[in-house]
Amino acid sequence: MTYWTSWDALPEVEGLPNNFRTAVAGRQMGLNRIRWVHPTVLPEHEHPEHEQANVVIQGRIELTVGGETFELGVGDVAVVPRGVPHSGRSLEGEAVFLEVFSPLRIENLIGALGAPSLPPAED
Repeated sequence: MTYWTSWDALPEVEGLPNNFRTAVAGRQMGLNRIRWVHPTVLPEHEHPEHEQANVVIQGRIELTVGGETFELGVGDVAVVPRGVPHSGRSLEGEAVFLEVFSPLRIENLIGALGAPSLPPAED
């Protein structure tokens, strides 16, 4: 069983134009590395069952959460509560941020670590 990996060992998928995702997942949460190449637009959407947190590690992005628009740069953190509409866009060049979802979103199962011998999750 493996509990670690390198981002470079995992596949990167372009989900929307210029919006790239690399994902790892446990049984209860998912962690994504998101790379936006300007211009990138993330249309407004919401996650009724999931909380989301973002940490910018390179570049700058603009997010709108619950009608409030703000700019995030390296080291800035944003939290998106369950069911709150949010959207975003790149501001320049390339931006990279880490995105955490809890509970795990099924879409993030590529790159699952440690799952084979764990007992079933309890509700």
